[in-house]
Amino acid sequence: MTLIRKLTLSISQKVVRWASPGCKEWAQGLAREAAVIESDWAALRWALGSTRVLLDRREEPIGSLAEVPKAAQLLVERARIGPVAMWGALIQGPVYAWGIFLHHRSWSSRAGDAVVVLGALIAGINLLIDRHRLKEPWRDDVYDDILACARFYRAELERRSSTMCIQTFAVLCWSVGWVLAAPGDLHFRLISGAAMGLLWVAAAPLMAQSLRDNHSRIERLDELLVERSE
Repeated sequence: MTLIRKLTLSISQKVVRWASPGCKEWAQGLAREAAVIESDWAALRWALGSTRVLLDRREEPIGSLAEVPKAAQLLVERARIGPVAMWGALIQGPVYAWGIFLHHRSWSSRAGDAVVVLGALIAGINLLIDRHRLKEPWRDDVYDDILACARFYRAELERRSSTMCIQTFAVLCWSVGWVLAAPGDLHFRLISGAAMGLLWVAAAPLMAQSLRDNHSRIERLDELLVERSE
C-alpha cells in the first residue's frame, strides 16, 4: 500500500470517527467510496473533500418512540442552559450600558452601546423564560409516558424554530452594536463591519441546516406517532 493510499484511509477513518452521530452513515459511505477509487491521488482528493462532513453537526435520527425521552431530555437541558452566544451577549450588556452615560463618547458610539444593551435584554429574557418554563429533566414526570413525551418533544422542536429567530436577532443586535461602538475612525469601523458580515455569511448555512434538521426531526416524530396509532 502506497503512502498516499495510507494517508487517504487515515483521513477517511478520522472523518468517520469525528463525524456527528447523525452524519456517521454519510461519513462511512464516503469512506467506502474512497476505498474503491483506483487512483491514489483521486482517492486522496475524495477523502479531503469528505472532511466537509465534520462541519455538519447533527443528532442521531430517532429510531423508535422508545428513544424519544432521551432526545427530549437532551433538548430540554440545552434549552435551559442556552447557547454560548446568548450568554456572551448578556454578560456584555452592563459594560455597554455604562458607556451610554459617558460624555466623551460620540453619538454613534452611544447608539452602538444602546443596540448591544437591547441585544443583552433580549438574550436575558429568552434565557430566563426557558429556564423557568422548563423543569429539570429528572424532576419532570412527562418522560414516563412515551406518548405524552412525544407530544411534548414535538412542541419543543416547533418552539425551537421560533426561539432560534429570537436568539439570532439578539446576537445580530450585539454584532451591529459592537461595530458602531468600536473605538477608532470610520475606516476601522468599516473594516470591523465587513469582518462581522463575513462571520454572519459563514454562519448562515449552519443556521439554515439546523432549521432543516429540526424540521426533519418533527417529520420523523410524526411518522412514529402515526405508526403507533395504526
